Formats: sequence, C-alpha cells, structure tokens
Amino acid sequence: MRRQIFIIMLAGLVVGLSAFAVLGDECPCSDKTVPALPPALLEKARELAEIDDEATRKAMDTARELAKTMTIPENIHKEAGIKAAEKSNSDFRKPGFQQKIADEFNRQADLFIPESRRNKQKEQETKGILAENEKVFLFLSSSIPEASFQGYMLYLEGVPEILPVMKGMVGGLGKENKEERVQWWSKVLKKDTTCKKTPEEPCELIKPAISIKPALFNQYSITEVPTLIYDRGDEIFQIQGDVGLVTLLEKVNQEAKSPGLTAFITKIRGSR
Repeated sequence: MRRQIFIIMLAGLVVGLSAFAVLGDECPCSDKTVPALPPALLEKARELAEIDDEATRKAMDTARELAKTMTIPENIHKEAGIKAAEKSNSDFRKPGFQQKIADEFNRQADLFIPESRRNKQKEQETKGILAENEKVFLFLSSSIPEASFQGYMLYLEGVPEILPVMKGMVGGLGKENKEERVQWWSKVLKKDTTCKKTPEEPCELIKPAISIKPALFNQYSITEVPTLIYDRGDEIFQIQGDVGLVTLLEKVNQEAKSPGLTAFITKIRGSR
C-alpha cells in the first residue's frame, strides 16, 4: 500500500512537470520558462509509475494462504468457565433465590399491582366464607391467552379468598424489560377491552392482588397453567384447564364437597 501511494504521487509529479514543460513560455502564472525534464529522467519516472499488478496479486494470494494456517489459541479457562456458568445457573434456579427475586419484585410493585404487598397477610387471614384451614390458589402465567387472563382478573377483583399466583413476570424482572412488562399488564388489566388509552382519558384498570411465588409452584408441583388448588389442610385438590374460574371451583368441589367452597361459589356467581 505504501509503495502504491508513493508511485501514484510520483506519477502525479511527472504529469505535472510534463505539463509545465509543454507550456514553457506560455505559462500564464509566471513570466519565467520552466525547463523540460531530461528524456532519460522522464522515462525512468514513467517506469516507476507503472503499478505491478502481478506482484499485488501474488501478495494477496500469499496473505490468503497464510490466513488458512492461522488458528485461535484454545481457551485454557474454558472448563472453569463452563463450571462457573453452570453453578450460577443452578444457584439462580433454586427456589430460595427465586423467592428472593419475587419478594423484591413484590416490594417494588408498580401501579398495576398496588395490593401485592398485602398478599401474605391476605393468605393467612380468615376470610369469613372459607374456614381458617381452607386456602384457594389460582396459578397463572403470561403464557395463557390474554383474553383468558383478563377474564380471571375480572373475577378475582374484590375476591380476597382466592390468591392468584405467578411464577415470574413477562419479560423477566429486569429493568431492561420494564416497558414490555408494563405494556402487557396494561392490556390484561383493562376493565374495558375496547378502551383506547390517552393522556387525557386513561383506561380503568383491574387491581388484583397478584403474588409472585415460585416456591408455591414447587410446593404444589404445578407444571401447567391455569391450575386451581384447593388446600383444606388434610387434603389437597387440584384441577387444570382454561375453562373459567367458576367451572374450576365447581369441578374441585365435586370431589371436595366443602360447604365453605359451595358458599363461596354462590357468592361469586351472585356478584357477577
């Protein structure tokens, strides 16, 4: 590259000097004549100005052949890196660590889940209709259809006897996914699906007390959603299926035959 640049510059110099030599006394920029280059020097300059295409091609071919022989040194820390990554992944997936993440999320719950800080208290309190030892959990996920999720939210608003539980959040819990998370919640928590949000007229939102509890998913061995768990202390009843909240409760109560659950179903039907 350096040689080619030098040759081009030299060629330009030759052309320029040749032009001055041709102009001679007629040059408008000076009243002095410019002597012409000696023929031998001019010929030598022209020879040097010729780019050696063959030499350039050979140099490129040599570079390509050398590139084929180059190898990237083996990473001596590869095995240690893999083990460290596997350990980090294992630690991250442990129920205890997941619960810490969930607790932190609940602590920082935004306006879409304003009552999440009171979930633990609601889970332990006696709710009147159900006995103190009776608990009902509805396990949900952002993977179920948005229309179905919204339907469950509408039924659960103002129903503290049922605790809706999620294992995680859409897009994860990181700040980098906050926009995705907000957009999803703003859709599934709208009371009116036809509402178009504007700065002047925001859509009215459902305010369910959703809890992020991956430990509960492990405790009840939940592998599918939606799943409804009725835990009365001495026995646990479980049913899966996206068939609506009342249907899930009725199917469970066909086996459980709980007076409290029967009264609770009647309450829900009467409020809708």
